[in-house]
Amino acid sequence: MAEETKAKKPGFFARIGKWFRELKSECRKIVWPTRRQTANNTLVVLACVVIIGIFIWIIDILFGYGVQMLLSTFAA
Repeated sequence: MAEETKAKKPGFFARIGKWFRELKSECRKIVWPTRRQTANNTLVVLACVVIIGIFIWIIDILFGYGVQMLLSTFAA
């Protein structure tokens, strides 16, 4: 009988320990933005939200006007 040598899978707690060590290692690599970068990014996001909001508002008005025109045209 040939005895097979299987690579043993690490235990549950060993895998959890390895995961936390890798997590700690990855967290050291994080580069946090400066206060100025955060403020700049916030302003860019707010500007985009306002511009897209205005665009959606205009499209809503146009579609609403179009629906009213269709309803008034085909109303009995």
